[in-house]
Amino acid sequence: MINWKKISAIVLASTCLAGTLVGCGSEDKSIDLTSTAPSIEIMTSSTKTTSAGASSPVVQAIEDHLGKKMSEKYGTQYDKVKLNMNWVLSTAYGEKVTAALGAGQYPNVMLVTARNSSIIQNSKHGTFNDIKFAFDDPERYPYFAQANKSILKNITIDGKIDGVYRARTIGRNGMTFRKDWVLNLYKKGVLNFEEPKTIADLDAMVKAFTENDPDGDGQKNTYGMIITTYLAGPLDNLAIWMGSPNGWGYDEETDTWKPSFMSQGYFDALTKLRDWYAAGYINKDMATLDPNSWDTQFLNGYGGIQIDVADRARRNATNIESKDPNAIVDVIGYVTKDEGTNPAILPTTGYNGYYVMPKKTVQTEEELDFILSVLDECNSPTVVNLCNYGIEGMHYTLDENGKAVVIDDDKLTKDYADLNQFSMAMVSGSEYLSKAFANIVAAKVQEVYESNEQWGVANPMAPYISENYAMSGTQLDAIIDEAKTNYITGNLDADGYRKAVEQWMKMDGDLVCEDFKRAFDTDETNIVDGKIVIPEEYKYQFAF
Repeated sequence: MINWKKISAIVLASTCLAGTLVGCGSEDKSIDLTSTAPSIEIMTSSTKTTSAGASSPVVQAIEDHLGKKMSEKYGTQYDKVKLNMNWVLSTAYGEKVTAALGAGQYPNVMLVTARNSSIIQNSKHGTFNDIKFAFDDPERYPYFAQANKSILKNITIDGKIDGVYRARTIGRNGMTFRKDWVLNLYKKGVLNFEEPKTIADLDAMVKAFTENDPDGDGQKNTYGMIITTYLAGPLDNLAIWMGSPNGWGYDEETDTWKPSFMSQGYFDALTKLRDWYAAGYINKDMATLDPNSWDTQFLNGYGGIQIDVADRARRNATNIESKDPNAIVDVIGYVTKDEGTNPAILPTTGYNGYYVMPKKTVQTEEELDFILSVLDECNSPTVVNLCNYGIEGMHYTLDENGKAVVIDDDKLTKDYADLNQFSMAMVSGSEYLSKAFANIVAAKVQEVYESNEQWGVANPMAPYISENYAMSGTQLDAIIDEAKTNYITGNLDADGYRKAVEQWMKMDGDLVCEDFKRAFDTDETNIVDGKIVIPEEYKYQFAF
């Protein structure tokens, strides 16, 4: 059972401390729970110039549904629960949050999109309500209780969970490739597979795509892989496939935690890209190619492989039709290191921001419980479906497979514009709608997402914060990012890369390593019988 009196005491006692950090002069926005239509002030991000407003029939349907559910829960008549949405364009959202923190003027619920030093300090000083208890009470908050525990750990700060996360696909990454090129080369006997399974297969693909005329036009005008200045997509995924840790790994020989770019698996991936680049299997302008032009060379039939988010395959499959109707685009989630190695994929954090409830504007146990109950219900199939597709019969219909077929009308889509940005969608299941697949590749992308999820390599340091990295991270990243590109393009040798790693350590990288070790060692969840326990999956071999 939750001790609401204890929670209330903590909330009230912490309010002044929070106000001290961010300013005590703001006007409280308390929720009037005696009203038949209580209003919750919410600040969240938007991507549209005009977002769904109070007059939207979809917003009204959500508010009516919430009123009905809260009436049932509390035994009080609520005609509706008003969601007073303050939409802020995503391009300016970070500045808006910073301004709110500085002025101490908060809504009841506020989206936090980045765990920067300001958010971390406010969390540590008690600006936001700790709602960790809400995820362990299935009777009171049934949807929260189904939250992904790994994602919850990723948003933890000093053992506290300050918010409700917006769920995003964990297994989002994959490899887009020209399947027709593979089939052509398979028929010629150049390749011995129709879909790559291992790094050796990928090796054969990038070579054959460059040297064996995969498009059959009789010219040597293609190459294997397209890479841009956004090196992280291809490199970090390839590194995981080749045995690198995700972000950080433990070096048992030195009893230290080290960043992934020091691991043997990561350096092997760098060297693989270096070899491909030297052989001409990668575009020569990779060090200068704008990521916004990433698809151009693929769609024009020059490059045959892209390692990035799997959904890139769906977009390219649609866009390539007008250029080459015979092209076949396919997607896979990963290749394995070799035939005897289990799959490993680079997962996302599983969330895109989270909603906090500032203590300044949510001061009582009743208010906190009411808001949590509303947000919990916003994860129900009814609300999630409304946010993503609108009202059945008005905004979408169902096909024979129960998939949503959106009625493509600008006036109608405005009714639920940006509500998908508000939606948390923490729970999945058959009652949650999904779109009818536009093509075969779109269906394959969904399969990749589902398959990838079980093979994600966890980042052991995702829940922790390094104060030194918060101060010096930009400079540290620049050192290593430059070294990676220069090593791949042949402007640095192995010794030069080693020196860059040494420079990273000297420029406070060593302090960052110490920060993360300290954070891991003092986390009670990592201590069993008084000893720090480091799972085997976090232990790796390191080249540096």
